[in-house]
Amino acid sequence: MERRTFLMTPLGVIAVAATRMSLESYKVENAGACTLPEVSEKMKQILQREGLRVADGQETLCELWLRAVVPQNAGSTGAQYDTVANGTFAGIIRYPGRAGDYRGQTIKPGVYTMRFQTMPADGNHMGCAPSADFVLLIPAGADEDPDAVLEYEKMVELSRRGAGTSHPVPLYLTLPEGQGKQAFRPADEHHWAVETNTRAQPSGGAEVDFPVAIILIGKSEG
Repeated sequence: MERRTFLMTPLGVIAVAATRMSLESYKVENAGACTLPEVSEKMKQILQREGLRVADGQETLCELWLRAVVPQNAGSTGAQYDTVANGTFAGIIRYPGRAGDYRGQTIKPGVYTMRFQTMPADGNHMGCAPSADFVLLIPAGADEDPDAVLEYEKMVELSRRGAGTSHPVPLYLTLPEGQGKQAFRPADEHHWAVETNTRAQPSGGAEVDFPVAIILIGKSEG
């Protein structure tokens, strides 16, 4: 897959600096409880009581509600993303305007569920991201059972509806840097993430903090 290149002329440097300054004006605010009519009551009941709003002034990029306690695989220890089974419900995200996913596809305005998914280990995805951890977005009206653990093929089928293309809608899970402290921060030069914290629990085990960092701005360079 062709990689993007960046021509760093003086004007290019100014443009990149201006973009970075604009992104640094984003902030994270509390969004209250999820009352969205598109979200099933069963899902609302297991979300965190306080959601997050990522905004630049009065302009909202997205609103986000994570699952209050994410179920982990039996015997898991720690808070790594790979302790959660693929297809597990992770939370809700709402985009009031058009946005973009990690592939650079347009995400239509609307409300989506998020489900954990490890990128398939095949030749189609090599070099697409530094690690294999993602959430796939599914239109909330097509995904109402938080207890269901969806098979990969079913998730892909449902997620494609979010972009209206032949590919699902992925958001990349980068490594948390602030132990889940609520923030909108650069993950690297070209990617920005919202970071926050929830809880997780393996079957029969104790709850642990579960920091999460989701790339909201920037796309794969692979």
